[in-house]
Amino acid sequence: MRGSASVPGIREITLTEREVRPADDLVRRFVGEYGSADEIGLLTRLAGHRDVLPVRLTDALAGVRRRLGSPVTVVRRPPPEEDVGPTPSHWRLRGRAATAAHDLWLALVAMQAGDPVCWQTLQDGRLFNDVLPIRGEEHAQTGHGSLHHLDFHVEDAFDDHRCDVLALLCLRNPDLVATTVADVGALAGIGADDDELLRRPRFGILPDPEHLRTSRSADPSPVWRPVLSGGSQPYLRVDPAYTTTAPGDDASAQAFSRLCRRLEAALVRVRLGPGDLVVIDNHRAVHGRDPFAPRYDGTDRWLRKLTLTFDLQRSSGRRRDGSRALALS
Repeated sequence: MRGSASVPGIREITLTEREVRPADDLVRRFVGEYGSADEIGLLTRLAGHRDVLPVRLTDALAGVRRRLGSPVTVVRRPPPEEDVGPTPSHWRLRGRAATAAHDLWLALVAMQAGDPVCWQTLQDGRLFNDVLPIRGEEHAQTGHGSLHHLDFHVEDAFDDHRCDVLALLCLRNPDLVATTVADVGALAGIGADDDELLRRPRFGILPDPEHLRTSRSADPSPVWRPVLSGGSQPYLRVDPAYTTTAPGDDASAQAFSRLCRRLEAALVRVRLGPGDLVVIDNHRAVHGRDPFAPRYDGTDRWLRKLTLTFDLQRSSGRRRDGSRALALS
């Protein structure tokens, strides 16, 4: 999907050079002052400058925070001037200042929809995460896979305090590999029997292996939860790659399979170019990625990810593995 969107559940906003200039000027000033986007207090200062963004953008994202807006918002802009350098072969090898301007643009926009949080168990607890292919992980169902579809999912579905909003910014995407999205509208007309089953805690959701890799305290056992909750426009808790049902519970397994087929049929492909970003309501939409062949030559697809919450106190509270989701203050 490029250009103006008319897909239900997806809103697309295309900004002009004139509209992004005040924000770019602010970002360059902050990069010159701080050198990177990792400095404590920087995002708090940045949040006070929402006036540099066009009102039509801030109004749309305020609607996301109130859950009145579209579950998926695509924000396009002219490509930024700043060069991020080659796509690193691993997230640990990214230069600290390489993506500073892009990170601040991502944060400035995304913070109109929520407050940034991160995980101690992901990428050394960094607030901004890299989504890029890593050699040896080509078949992984994570943001570092490449050769297979990344199945649609809710971010960190296993955790009760998962983020409310996920924002993805494109740094590089030469092959226009699509991010796939579908929203809860795909479930219109779901049968009453399936709806009842899917609202019962019959679905075991395993942690993403990225969380388990760096944490000795993370519990690798599934959490048993419903995959639908809320009213007639339910919230989703769907991650097919890491979801199971109890042995013999064929009714729940079949209901979940039908749910997944509905979401699969509704997937829309969003092709991001440099500077474009997508803001996803993590309770009302799922996301994934089309497969691609990695080159490992510095030209591969590279996104930056920021997760956000509507309630910092809730997100900073107790998780079942005893650690915390961190908020930048």
